[in-house]
Amino acid sequence: MNKEIFKDYICSRPFLTLDVHDNDRYLCCAAWLKKDLPKNVSPKEAWESEEANLVRESILDGSYKYCDSNMCPFLHTLKVKGHPVKADNTDMMNTLTLFRKDSILPPNVQKAIDDYKKGESTPETVFFSFDRTCNLECPSCRIELFTANSKKIKEVEGDIELIKEQYSSTLKRIYITGSGDPFVSVGFRNFLRNFKKSDWPKLENIHLHTNATRWTKKMWDSMKEVQPYIGTCEISIDAGTKDTYENKTRINGNWEELIENLKFIATIPTIRFINTSFVVQQKNYKEMKIFYNLIREIFDHKAMIFFSKIQDWGVMQEGEFIKQEVHNPNHPEHSEFLKSVREVLPAKNAWTNLHEFTLKTNKVI
Repeated sequence: MNKEIFKDYICSRPFLTLDVHDNDRYLCCAAWLKKDLPKNVSPKEAWESEEANLVRESILDGSYKYCDSNMCPFLHTLKVKGHPVKADNTDMMNTLTLFRKDSILPPNVQKAIDDYKKGESTPETVFFSFDRTCNLECPSCRIELFTANSKKIKEVEGDIELIKEQYSSTLKRIYITGSGDPFVSVGFRNFLRNFKKSDWPKLENIHLHTNATRWTKKMWDSMKEVQPYIGTCEISIDAGTKDTYENKTRINGNWEELIENLKFIATIPTIRFINTSFVVQQKNYKEMKIFYNLIREIFDHKAMIFFSKIQDWGVMQEGEFIKQEVHNPNHPEHSEFLKSVREVLPAKNAWTNLHEFTLKTNKVI
């Protein structure tokens, strides 16, 4: 594994994206970036903070000292395979790509870096991650259901208004949501249903991150105005069978309803790209190939499949993460895990941060 290669690349994300949570703000996924921005400040204050600039400088100097290259799939691919993930396969938000420093950068990336150096930087993408409301209990990320009360719904709506006030004139992309589900959250659902093009004059794309259990035709038809802007999505599933889905990784889920919704989503003409995610853990690792084949059957080439290492978010009971961390070489089922990984990776339309466990082969399935 070669970290020296990082110095030859620019990660565009900290120059383009801001992830807004309840009290926290990030320039990247919290699992991939180890530098927090100031808490309880406005999006603009977080974006312009000293902490944010330290992250950007670490990208420019090539140290990437605040990044976790074992969790970030882009740095992980670069470190293990010697080249970055290809943009045409995974860069759904146009914010997640590594570029060689000696190449001609995309105009928006070059402009973002130039604007940063001039002190005129603004985010191109904002992640709406400030409502944890979800209808499923997923043991890898929460131990109980969360539903926003009336006070929280007003706070969510207020946060949307603040982002609109500070960045609506320049924002090109919105990501909803890394914290819950956009169709279950009242605040996010109302935003989608009441969307007005005039409020976001430069907006190009809205990316939905969802478990898809509420993404029905009826729900979709209730938000006509925003549909042309929803061009990409991520669907989090973490299972290849009904039993695992309903009883292990998506408590309160219904497998038949999920499959019906996935088939409907596959017919939506505005959705040009779909990412389906599978957090690999002891509960599901034997279903990696089943999941891969299921997604290819439903979406064909339109979808990517992301197999990722399970992350400890501090919500599991004591000892549970160690039990689920099957990618750990000390795990008693690690050898079986390796067999499952090598059955499916590398594969067409799949990306991962599990490269170190794959065979040294160019074979694809």
